[in-house]
Amino acid sequence: MQSTSQVSSPLLAIPGVLASIFSLAIGLVALLTSLASFGRQAEYGYLISPGAGGILFIHLAIAGMVGMAIYLEQEKGARCLQISIALVGLPSLIIFAYFREWLGGIFLIAIAAAVYYSSQRMSSAPLLLFSGLVGFLVAQLAITTLPYGWKAWAIPGVLFVLAGLIVLLNGYLALLPTGRGRGARFGSRLLYALFFSLVAFGAIALLMQVPHDAGGRISNACGCNGSNLSASGTAVSLDPGSSQDLREEIIAPEDVRTFPQEESILFQAKACENEPCQYLWWSDRDGILDSNQSFSRRGMTAGWHSVTLTVTDGSGCASRDSIELGVAPPSACSDVSPLPRYYPVDTPCRDIWPNGTESCQEIEVCHPDLDYIVLDAVRCCNGTASSPACAWARAHADGDNKRCRGLYIIRAFGPDAVYMQGYALFKACCSGYPECTRTSWPSLAGTVSFREGFNQNVANLSCRQEEWGVSAWRSDTNMSENSAVLGLFPAHATVNILQTGVCVDYAAALTTALRKAGYNKSEAMVAASLGYDLPLLGDHPGHAYNLVKLPGEEGYHIVDTTGNGEGINPEGLPHYFWFVGNFMNQPVRIRVFDWWVGYCSKISPYGFNDLGSVKAPASAEICGCPG
Repeated sequence: MQSTSQVSSPLLAIPGVLASIFSLAIGLVALLTSLASFGRQAEYGYLISPGAGGILFIHLAIAGMVGMAIYLEQEKGARCLQISIALVGLPSLIIFAYFREWLGGIFLIAIAAAVYYSSQRMSSAPLLLFSGLVGFLVAQLAITTLPYGWKAWAIPGVLFVLAGLIVLLNGYLALLPTGRGRGARFGSRLLYALFFSLVAFGAIALLMQVPHDAGGRISNACGCNGSNLSASGTAVSLDPGSSQDLREEIIAPEDVRTFPQEESILFQAKACENEPCQYLWWSDRDGILDSNQSFSRRGMTAGWHSVTLTVTDGSGCASRDSIELGVAPPSACSDVSPLPRYYPVDTPCRDIWPNGTESCQEIEVCHPDLDYIVLDAVRCCNGTASSPACAWARAHADGDNKRCRGLYIIRAFGPDAVYMQGYALFKACCSGYPECTRTSWPSLAGTVSFREGFNQNVANLSCRQEEWGVSAWRSDTNMSENSAVLGLFPAHATVNILQTGVCVDYAAALTTALRKAGYNKSEAMVAASLGYDLPLLGDHPGHAYNLVKLPGEEGYHIVDTTGNGEGINPEGLPHYFWFVGNFMNQPVRIRVFDWWVGYCSKISPYGFNDLGSVKAPASAEICGCPG
């Protein structure tokens, strides 16, 4: 079957056999953990779904086995494997056609054609090289669910290529110089074998170290009984038939500002150019407030007010502007100085870290140093600032400023990575959690490993493994006093100082910002799944994310910004978040898909925010979950 110049040796077949075994294992694990992905490749920004990629890896494994059978002159074995690839391939093509996995079908036909060509020519080297190189392309397109992405193909891919080169150059291997005598020849061949093995291991290690950032963008469609989305993001509106020249504007107070109930609030409108003008200030809680361009008001009803200004000029044209205004009871944030500009009117919190209650330190709605996030959102939604996150939020806000603020904040913590970046694997290491310790040797528990790429504050953290949460945060200036354990740090420390975190840190930071931006106690909370599985890493203790109710929506959205994940999917559940785990002492970034997490099936019945524990909505109230 092979050229007469080549000598078939079972020892030389070892790389190809190992490559087929690894390829089959990758395919089976990818397929079994990604059954829910079939037909959804576009949702994740890829051309082949992970499930389809698993099927293709299985076929590449069989193709590699055919190549080795041809090399070893096992004609019956090669024929049986050809029949098996046909038997497996036909149902696979039907599956691909049913789920419209057209590119997967093209790859499958190409694999079958390569097997047929090599079988007809009785040549194994081209088939082995094809199996190895095509696998890299398939893995890149399908982003397999194994740890970790396309790098999982490094081992079988390199071994397939090595096997192909060995077969291709088999006739020339005998020309390599060896010593005289049986022992010398054996030693020389052993050295050559070690050399080829080192080359293979070096290539695998190099590929495993190549940085890779695989991401997707979420759909711009809206669902869950929300409004039809438009690009409008401004609150200024004109009555039908009114003049386009009259643009009224509320100068003071700023949108979504909160004031203590006993404080005098200044209301001021932009001067009207076409005198005489009539002003009418109106609150949805307190009714008519005043009819002057500027006035002050004290003792308004506690709660959120929608304040509307209507101005009618001398020609009878009218224009409106509106803001949201918070009026808080005297106790809210009362022990904080200076008082924050933005805070929720329904918070029980009086103080922040280090003197507030535990929930008020974790969800620091009273912290003035977090006001800038809300100010960014306000400026985004009134059109005075722009950024990618802002453009996305305004395009999906349908003219509702509260909705716009929420979407901006979600996007800024999520894929646009404005306020936090990456995933703090070092916290899991310090606390000895499995994502850091399971595949490490020696154990990294109790260490602050994997801090590369973060800021200097992270670099100076210490580790006291016995501590947890806010009690481990002792100083905003001396980082060595703070222990990098899991559990929630104060929100200002997570966002402003470390600028990174694990899932619960992202969820708490987002809840804090949304609450400060006008979302009430039942509209923004941290929620959690009780546990999920990661392929080859086993059970994960749990996962935290957010439940958010946007204006104009009948139900809640699950929002997941962990590791700058997708954040929000307007049509249902988030497709993924980003996670970093330790694989053989190397930090690796994994895109954790929605079907692993069990957002709906494993959600805890309770969440929390600055009020402490709050009851989570029922599954029927969550967008994307079954009723």
